[in-house]
Amino acid sequence: MLKLHYYNKLAIYSLTIASIAAVSQSAFAHTRLERATIDEGTSNPVTHASSGRILNYLRIGHGCPPSNARNPTYGTSLVFPNAVSYTPVIGVDSGTGKLFSTKSARDFYSPLAGIAALRYTGGPWDSTNIKVDALGNKDGFWAGGKAYPQTYSTTIAVDFDVNPVTINPASCARSVTFELAIADICDSSLPNSATATDEQVLYWSPIPNFAGVPGAPFGAPTADPTHSVPGNVPNFVPAGPAYSKYDGYKDAAHTIAGDGWGSPATLTVQRLTALPSGCTGNGGLGDDVYVYPAAAQINDELPVWSGPKAGEGTLYWK
Repeated sequence: MLKLHYYNKLAIYSLTIASIAAVSQSAFAHTRLERATIDEGTSNPVTHASSGRILNYLRIGHGCPPSNARNPTYGTSLVFPNAVSYTPVIGVDSGTGKLFSTKSARDFYSPLAGIAALRYTGGPWDSTNIKVDALGNKDGFWAGGKAYPQTYSTTIAVDFDVNPVTINPASCARSVTFELAIADICDSSLPNSATATDEQVLYWSPIPNFAGVPGAPFGAPTADPTHSVPGNVPNFVPAGPAYSKYDGYKDAAHTIAGDGWGSPATLTVQRLTALPSGCTGNGGLGDDVYVYPAAAQINDELPVWSGPKAGEGTLYWK
């Protein structure tokens, strides 16, 4: 009876988080994932039967400013958190907001890297490559080489695979959300990010501004209380150091936070198994876990190299 009660609660939670994710991902014409919420393991129906991989799409909703005549998107770069070669920032929300966790990523989920990889299926861009860490784990991809003019109703879809993710059955996590680092490039000259403006590059930046994170709050040289950042603590752009080199700015002087500041695309993995006894988060439904790529990983892997590893081949954009 207790087990049935748990699954009834889980079903209600799953429907709620799926509907919230659908609204949040589709209400804004930003860069987001087509499937923002998936089930753990291989049970999701949209899979490859032999591997459990899930087909997904990175959807670029619009090009760079100005908003009344968007600059065409020329390419994109995407990075998933890696907990093998880097130490991601992990936040746990038990019902009162995210709190920094000192636990290892393996306490919450597996695999710790290699979560997503590009599919070579003749997508919108002919020039593509995967991104891997020093051990060869696939962390993401880049694609580009052609300018695509867009309106708010025309997205660019890049297809990729999500490998099965399992939530640690011994944990109290009911969900694990991966925060992605993405840069959409609109200038074919591939300007250096240190000097690029929003009109040239848009960053959808994972910035872990919540209680307990070492170094937080991350921000801009000048605070911007008029720039609201949902989920940020404080919920505006504070004064503080940058989290990574790709936090997103409106100006080359890096003094004003831009469109993608603290607004990353996400992938949420939902638990299917019962929680261990004694889990109290969110009224007994379990904890929501959030995984942010380490700043060092973003700095290493968001740049675009011709080879799959950072520093391998020709550097196209940094």
